[in-house]
Amino acid sequence: MENNSKQGLNNLTKKLVTESWLEKFVNTGSGWLIIISGSMAPLIQVKDQILIKKTIPSHIHIGDIITFWQQNNLVTHRVIRKFTKGGNTYFVEKGDANANYSCIDAQATIGKVTKVKKGEREIDVDALLWKTFNRTIGIGLLSAFALRAIGRRIPAVPEWSKNLVRRAFAIFVWFKDKTLKIMLHQ
Repeated sequence: MENNSKQGLNNLTKKLVTESWLEKFVNTGSGWLIIISGSMAPLIQVKDQILIKKTIPSHIHIGDIITFWQQNNLVTHRVIRKFTKGGNTYFVEKGDANANYSCIDAQATIGKVTKVKKGEREIDVDALLWKTFNRTIGIGLLSAFALRAIGRRIPAVPEWSKNLVRRAFAIFVWFKDKTLKIMLHQ
């Protein structure tokens, strides 16, 4: 019983903090959040801070990192595809360190990540170098997503070609991670 009341208090505290943060975000159009998941590693890691700015869906592109609502939680992942269906805009999103993709309604998006604080260092992901790098990552992840979808639809894809695609993607991920480490230590 005591455990349940502690958990309830923690949930209430999280809810109040979130409501307070959201109120400030709505009023100012931006806000800093502390990351509690490693789903965007190595670029954004646990305890890093991100600055989110309100952004309309038409200004969000492949490679951008967005924060959105998913099952009453704020999630920060990369956009790898954007499409319109029935007059509504949707994003296919993926955490850089995750294997899975999901589709979200653009209306669930609260904004785009524009800065990342790693301790005392602040990275402006809206700067040209980072925008270019993020677009490249987004296009690479979109290519993997498309190849995966094609492979599911064509049952007779030879195993050697699937292995070739897996190896090419593994090389892309290795290159992305090495490049990120170099860029983060500049």
